[in-house]
Amino acid sequence: MRRAALALCCLLAAAPTWAEDLPQGPKAPPPEPLPDAPCDTARPDSGDWLVGRWVAPYSKWEFRRDAQGLAWKLEQKPDVNRNLGYKQGAVIEGKVTAVSPCTMTLQAAENGETAFAFEGVRTEDGKIYGYAVNKAGQNARWTLRRER
Repeated sequence: MRRAALALCCLLAAAPTWAEDLPQGPKAPPPEPLPDAPCDTARPDSGDWLVGRWVAPYSKWEFRRDAQGLAWKLEQKPDVNRNLGYKQGAVIEGKVTAVSPCTMTLQAAENGETAFAFEGVRTEDGKIYGYAVNKAGQNARWTLRRER
């Protein structure tokens, strides 16, 4: 009986190590820090690669071209709202302030202050990994992929 209990204790002690080797699920957060940009970020870009619909866990993003340049809209679902301090079903809209062939910077203003800022990197597999921060300093990590 003691041997069985000792074997069970050893097995349970090794479980966290095994969990580290498991693959991350599809909703795994982006790597920290962000991956290196796989393109020349100094080269100007029109941002056509960004235009369209993107999705992330608990959110939908839409990028469009308007008279002032590239604009974006984020529709959040309840779970993410807790991280950023927004009400359930919040919609945030703003401008793309910088874009390269594989990076972007987004900003939304409220009463002249930055209410939401996002920096992202598009990797060779087509996903965008990024970080957002609100005016209170709370942040969240995002993994965006093209809407199917």
